[in-house]
Amino acid sequence: MAETLEQRCDRLREPVTELVGVSISATLRPQDLPELMRAIAAVREILSDDPSSIPPGPFLDWLPTALRNLARMEEAVTSGDPATSYAILTDQHDGFIRLTDGCAGFPGWARV
Repeated sequence: MAETLEQRCDRLREPVTELVGVSISATLRPQDLPELMRAIAAVREILSDDPSSIPPGPFLDWLPTALRNLARMEEAVTSGDPATSYAILTDQHDGFIRLTDGCAGFPGWARV
């Protein structure tokens, strides 16, 4: 069965929430860097799933950028720079705010 955009957004909601939380904590607590790497990997795994059944729109438009961002975040964490990783995550132009746009209207995805 092909996955719908709503299903993909539902699968991403908890891992992305965890990614945001651990990104914040890792900027203050270096011991959280391994957990941040796990959170990045969890989100990347979902975003890397076959997108062929997802309709064109904001989610698909942002998907290549999201995967590049996760790679850049991982590089920053590997070099011991969680602040840069967090800056990539929260970038107002290309960051995960665009996932909120791509999943708009589905449960748990509202801009605040």
